[in-house]
Amino acid sequence: MFRMVRLEAKRSIALLLFLVVAALTRVFLWMDVQQWAASWTPLVHSMRGTAWIVLPVVLAAAIWHGGRERRAEVSELFAATPRPHRVRLLPAFLVFAGTAVLAVAAVVGWAAVVVAGNATFDGGEWPLGLAVGLLAAVAVTLVGLGVGRVAPAPVAAPLGAVMLFLALTFAQVRDDRPANRLVDTVLPMLPVTDDFHRVLPAFSVAQGIWFAGLGATGVLLAVAVTSRARALALAPAVAGVALGAVLAPSGAIVPAPAATALVCAPGDDRICVTQVHSRALQDLIAPARKVLEAFAEVPGGPKRVQEDQVSWMFDDGRPTAGADLDTVRVALPYRTREGGIRWEPEAVLSIVAQEATVDPGCFDGQEEQRRAFDASGAITAALLDTPTDKLSPAARQAYDTLRALPIEERRRRIGDGRRAGLTCGDPLAVVMGREAGR
Repeated sequence: MFRMVRLEAKRSIALLLFLVVAALTRVFLWMDVQQWAASWTPLVHSMRGTAWIVLPVVLAAAIWHGGRERRAEVSELFAATPRPHRVRLLPAFLVFAGTAVLAVAAVVGWAAVVVAGNATFDGGEWPLGLAVGLLAAVAVTLVGLGVGRVAPAPVAAPLGAVMLFLALTFAQVRDDRPANRLVDTVLPMLPVTDDFHRVLPAFSVAQGIWFAGLGATGVLLAVAVTSRARALALAPAVAGVALGAVLAPSGAIVPAPAATALVCAPGDDRICVTQVHSRALQDLIAPARKVLEAFAEVPGGPKRVQEDQVSWMFDDGRPTAGADLDTVRVALPYRTREGGIRWEPEAVLSIVAQEATVDPGCFDGQEEQRRAFDASGAITAALLDTPTDKLSPAARQAYDTLRALPIEERRRRIGDGRRAGLTCGDPLAVVMGREAGR
């Protein structure tokens, strides 16, 4: 068997398929590296997301290979050999399915090394998500081989690739349609998620059942010799999609409380980040302490700095009417395209100071946001002695106004401006000493 597999690999396009699939997976994963470089859940999502470009290539190659015998008009010659039909096709199944899996797995292995160097949380579900992605590649390969034997025409391979590509591309547009268990189960991609949420294992199991049935259909198509057998070959795929849709949970994406549990600085519970981002804590401590110390004499100033546990993607956010003025909640850009966590102290200080003075979610219009950010810049410069050369004219005027005030009055006005900025008022008007309003 090993000799036959080796010969099949040498006389087929398996090596070319391996190189193309590995290259495509690598390129499209690298384009999204800033999203997954420090967390396992986004890695699974990004890896599964490459299916829209990788699987059509796999399908085309498998269809082309599956129709090779009939295009060369040697089907009757091979049928006359003493080897059973199924045994003769087994090397093609092993070579092409193995090629697709090894190509994707090799790139995922590289990505896993990157994530392992940065991740601080392992929810335990990611191996199952990756395994289902590999199973999808196997299933599409087997279906391609079966379709190729049924329809050996040269146009079948490119036509199949284009149809699958278009189907997956349009299926990725999820914003305009509600969640659908049948559609989401069939797709090789995962529903959108983030670091603070996880995909239920039951959903991955349901997808695995569907892809197993699809692969079985591919095998049966490849070995079928009659029209009736080809029709019956569809049964595993139909059963798989039906069972998978029934078993799939209605809400596949759920919060991950363990990921959002807070981890605080040693000996200082005022500064905390989420467990999934705890590696970033060391870069937050110094800027956060500087902001807290600067606001210590400001009436109503913040008492702690915490990473925001609210997901901008799934959660509606906190009502501003009940805003916690004692806590600065920050959402920090902690990943880079190099795959590491690199925070510049000045950038972190700027982010923490801004979040301490205004809530950007309060202001819908550009003019309102501009005024809020001008007020934030003026307060930050006056309180932290940060550079003023990049302040806008309005922010500079507000800064000069604050600097001209007596120290106690300046602190009081900064506190009032901060309260206005966090409760959807007009912080710039307050800082300038005018009547607060919108």
